[in-house]
Amino acid sequence: MAVAAALLAPAAANAQSSTWPARPVTVVVPFPPGGVTDITARVIAHQLEKKFGVAFVIDNRGGAGGNIGAAAVARAPADGYTVLYATQGVLTANPFLYKKPGFDVKADFVPVGLTYENAHVLTVNPEVPAKTAPELVGLAKSKPGKLNYGSSGVGGGSHLFMAYFQYVTGTEMLHVPYKGGGAAMTDLMAGRVDAMLDSIPSAAGQIKAGSLRALGVSGSKRDPQLPDVPTLAEAGIKGFEAVSWGAIMVPAKTPPDILVKFSQGLKEVMASAETQKMLADKGATGVPSTAAQAQARIDSETARWSAVIKSANITAD
Repeated sequence: MAVAAALLAPAAANAQSSTWPARPVTVVVPFPPGGVTDITARVIAHQLEKKFGVAFVIDNRGGAGGNIGAAAVARAPADGYTVLYATQGVLTANPFLYKKPGFDVKADFVPVGLTYENAHVLTVNPEVPAKTAPELVGLAKSKPGKLNYGSSGVGGGSHLFMAYFQYVTGTEMLHVPYKGGGAAMTDLMAGRVDAMLDSIPSAAGQIKAGSLRALGVSGSKRDPQLPDVPTLAEAGIKGFEAVSWGAIMVPAKTPPDILVKFSQGLKEVMASAETQKMLADKGATGVPSTAAQAQARIDSETARWSAVIKSANITAD
């Protein structure tokens, strides 16, 4: 009987895989509603529903910088029905920011594919005597630790991107963490902090209103929302390029044929003109990819952010 059961098990798994998805898929977003991760997840879930013909239900499980939601998916059945809508922070920074994040990226997950990316923009209060990024670097080097910058909190994107800026430029600025990007932005406009490297959707309105001065965007090309603002590399910060991005991950033992079917479908969804426009309207860019391309990005960014975090001695514990 045991031998017969063992022989039948692969056939049962294949039958399950070939019918996937036969019921709603839970998409765990490891952050509260309303942020760019949640907003893009809802766009992509809607498009996946149309592609696969079942509901893709958003489940916001925020806390511990994304660790709570990620750990929940790591423990979920590997059947393709509970997936993680992860960010580069969760996948490539949290393992170095937290002693016990509650999951192991390599052991617990495999990627389905990339989803979106969006650049950040380096801004200063208009009273700061720096009209270009190199001028800010010069100012920071002339008085190490005197200039400060705000962030949404320790280990958040706006913190890590500014830590990377200092890593690349050899500068030292004082970090002022806030409980959320909105509070940091308010103090930046009021002049209580000097600089910030925040997501473009969060800062574009204040830049256009003249409340902030933009020195450069963090991506490899200019952003459609701020076409007159150069990239930081263009502005003279050689070697600087960084964007926020997302990926869909599944538990590591998910059957390969489910993974292939899901990955191919996600890539088609991300490449569609409709998805691209919907994301562009939210200030993001859709990124169609294979699972292998997503894994390569995770690996390269893990090397980058681990070096930055260790160099700056950042910890979120």
